[in-house]
Amino acid sequence: MKINKIFSVVLASFSAFTMSALTGFAYSGTQTGDTLTDGTFSYELRDGSYTIVGCNVDALVEEIPELRNGYAITAIDDKALSNCANIKTLTIPDTVTSIGDNAFAGCTSLKEIRLPKKIKNIGQGMFMGCTNLEKVDIPDSVNTIESYAFYNCSLLKEVTLPGELSIIEPMAFAECSSIENIDASQCSSYVFEDNFLMNSDKTSICRASAKITGDVYIPDGITRIEAGAFSVCAGIENLFIPSSVEYIGEDAFGYCVALKNIDFSEGLKTIADIAFKNCPNLETLDFPTTLVEIGSGAFYSCSSLTRAVIPEGTQTIGEGAFVNCSQLKNVSIPKSVESVGANAFGYSFDAEGNYSLEDDFSLSVFSGSAGADYAKDSDVEFSYVDKNLKSLAFIIIAVALIAAAVIFAVVLMARSRKGAPASAKKAEKLAKEKEAEENYKKIIDNE
Repeated sequence: MKINKIFSVVLASFSAFTMSALTGFAYSGTQTGDTLTDGTFSYELRDGSYTIVGCNVDALVEEIPELRNGYAITAIDDKALSNCANIKTLTIPDTVTSIGDNAFAGCTSLKEIRLPKKIKNIGQGMFMGCTNLEKVDIPDSVNTIESYAFYNCSLLKEVTLPGELSIIEPMAFAECSSIENIDASQCSSYVFEDNFLMNSDKTSICRASAKITGDVYIPDGITRIEAGAFSVCAGIENLFIPSSVEYIGEDAFGYCVALKNIDFSEGLKTIADIAFKNCPNLETLDFPTTLVEIGSGAFYSCSSLTRAVIPEGTQTIGEGAFVNCSQLKNVSIPKSVESVGANAFGYSFDAEGNYSLEDDFSLSVFSGSAGADYAKDSDVEFSYVDKNLKSLAFIIIAVALIAAAVIFAVVLMARSRKGAPASAKKAEKLAKEKEAEENYKKIIDNE
């Protein structure tokens, strides 16, 4: 079962911490070919300078040297210092101009780091899972903060964006549960107002302050709520989304544990993967008619959810979209839905990665639809909506025919008082009765 699609953020965080190759270096303090080891770091000679490619995960270190064997240290490779759990503070010399992806991921004791002045990027996952990181000064040279750069830096409270910064990628500050202030005063590409970090034209929210509480109104004019923007904003209770919003990104409201109600407006098209994962107090969902896609795991573990109204016009419901929603007992899947992913409805998912069918769950589907196919393939109890509608139509038409017959009888009596010939009245009555009988037979045949 492809659970990685549903829980991509969680699995991404763990993948950065399982780098067993780092423990395979020989820390002998010797030079072997172009590789040098000094008991703390391993270096490779590349184009006349050294790149740090590994670190003894048990090492106690506070700074990286500028030189080794007469060569400048100019780069830190991908994952080079990941999982070095004993590093608390670290100074990196200005000779270093490049730092790779996940370079310090999983450095769980790291509190403060001094970055070199000439790096251009804060790489993908660079500080992911640095749960004690409290302070980081981003150099003025940085123009891009890549995805997952500060993911789950749960003690990081304040960040100052440099003037040259032009790109913050999705999930860069996702699940930073303590972040309160983002100083964007020197940065022309972003603005921080009313606890929202937005792009300069205020059409996209990149990150919100974790301190926001109660009723939260997304500003009108916002078209995108980016991945991770409100993740772990634990105080949000009621969320109001304007009609300008078309896209809600991955993990955008993950772990908003107090969230009870969402007011969706017409205009929303996409709810991305795990957008509202682990919102245990969310109770009802009335989606707008403009909605096209509900992503994989979008409402994973919304354990208080009792109602989800999916409108006609929705086309895609992703894998595990409503998995672990144990209070959700019935959902109607409209005929417009073209694809329903595995375990989207009626299933729970345990810590070992096993799915099981929920008790007392049922679907209402249209015959011949993707919803019906899902119910059959997944052994979910279901009933056909279109047959029920046909029965309702029959009742409505039958009542209308009875009403017409009563009206006809009244008219006939009125005409009889005017002295119409008995033979003409009888012929007209027989013709009406025959027509009513034929219409009734057609209704029965269609049913």
